[in-house]
Amino acid sequence: MSRKALQPQEKNIARELESMRLSSKGKLIVTDHEGKTCAFLSAEGRLKAVTVLDEDTIGPDDIIIARIKDVKKDIGACFIEYLEGREGYLPLDRIPDSAKPKQGDLIPVRMTAGAQKGKRARFTAKIDYSKYENGDELLTKSSHLSRFNFLYRSDKALACRIRKVFGTSEYDEIITDDENMHGKLSDSFSNVRLYDDPSFPLSKLYSLESGLSQALSRQVWLDCGAYLVFDHTEAMTVIDVNSGKYIPPKSADKEQAVFKVNEEAAIEICRQLRLRNISGIIVIDFINLDDKKDQESLLMILEQESKNDTETITVHDITALGLIEITRKKDLPSLYEQIKK
Repeated sequence: MSRKALQPQEKNIARELESMRLSSKGKLIVTDHEGKTCAFLSAEGRLKAVTVLDEDTIGPDDIIIARIKDVKKDIGACFIEYLEGREGYLPLDRIPDSAKPKQGDLIPVRMTAGAQKGKRARFTAKIDYSKYENGDELLTKSSHLSRFNFLYRSDKALACRIRKVFGTSEYDEIITDDENMHGKLSDSFSNVRLYDDPSFPLSKLYSLESGLSQALSRQVWLDCGAYLVFDHTEAMTVIDVNSGKYIPPKSADKEQAVFKVNEEAAIEICRQLRLRNISGIIVIDFINLDDKKDQESLLMILEQESKNDTETITVHDITALGLIEITRKKDLPSLYEQIKK
């Protein structure tokens, strides 16, 4: 019996699936989500990390002409508008001594920390122009300001964001269906491929929408039947491990059964912290373990799994109430803030 010839769309899908099967690494997919250009790291059929790559992505070397909205000497800072509708925080000690800032002034600034958890992005106005190509020209331009905009914009801003969030070793190629983005990324990466099958979008092929929906949900189910609950406050994130539908084997030792649930939960929590880009103070309420050795083993699992993150995670100790405290370096906004803002 002769085999039916594959249609062009089927060939594209088959090629992508074969590429996924043969690859020992993940794929970095850059595509649109609800009007925002997002980058998704997909590996082994799951999302590992996501970030937004919008037109206002600011690189660490970019210089922006900002407008001073208010000077607050009592807190030693200025509030500035650095892009249309975006406010930032500029400490007075990060302004050159020769400058005397006042409301309405335009001032060149460089971002030192992005906005997150309701806090404004932080900036400095102390800029070493000698580190820039044509630094003297930039310095001259900075003294003749007429509007707030980019004074200097590195063409590496997108590449910096990608390398920061995803590193360079977890994917073997970047795939995008955006011709403009393909051109920009090709300037910094050699392994960029343009996907051109509009009949079967990348988001559907890699199940990005469902993966993103799960990454933004409050509850995460584990394979064993237990689940995690994520609650966010202004000061910290609290994660509760609930036994849910988990039924231990009849022959299982109770303590070991509890440890197995906590072990799976610890591995998934570390994955979720990176995926959701949760930072700051994180408190985890695991299912109670009475054995001190099991408690130490759980801490070691968290420490080991946290090494897979591109941000610094510090695992602290177990409190008197049996809670585990960890901290994750603050840098970019959480995934929820990036997607929903």
